[in-house]
Amino acid sequence: MTELCLVRHGQTDWNRLEIIQGREDNPLNALGRQQAEESAAFLGQEQWDLIISSPLTRAVHTAQAIATACGIEHDAIQLDERFIEREFGAASGQPVKGIYEAVQADDEHRVPGLESEDEMRARVLEGMEHLVTMHPGKRIIVVCHSHAIKAALSAIDDTYTFRHAMRNACSNYIIHQHGRFEVKAINVADHITDPAIMK
Repeated sequence: MTELCLVRHGQTDWNRLEIIQGREDNPLNALGRQQAEESAAFLGQEQWDLIISSPLTRAVHTAQAIATACGIEHDAIQLDERFIEREFGAASGQPVKGIYEAVQADDEHRVPGLESEDEMRARVLEGMEHLVTMHPGKRIIVVCHSHAIKAALSAIDDTYTFRHAMRNACSNYIIHQHGRFEVKAINVADHITDPAIMK
């Protein structure tokens, strides 16, 4: 059995302001750095063999915090473009309110340049299949993004959709055995400081 833990990055200012954030390379804000450390402390209680990260800064910095807690060298973190955030096209940089329904409709004519859900599922699934082929029997953390995680979950089980909310720095557990993926737990984040709770 190979285990994957897909972790969302910590909060950025665009997350806080509810602005659609795609390939923009925004860093973690102060809360996001705290969330990365909380995720690291939680995951560091277990043994992990490998850490993969989206190449975007917010994911890499979250991955580095986790690597430190897990005793994995930062230089050993592997970057994989297949786990990068969705290309939101013309929706990027827009307030979530007012355009979110258009994005969820997955209609490239309504949102020019939007990466489709099928395209996302195909590339994320390819990334996961590569990992389980190259590292059978290992426990692997993949630090990525909300829509990358939704793509993974919905590729495995169509009861999960792109409308499922993903908390910053949450963990999502997937196993691979007997030639198939299975979702074990999603949105595990009780250990993460939630700004909604702080208000």
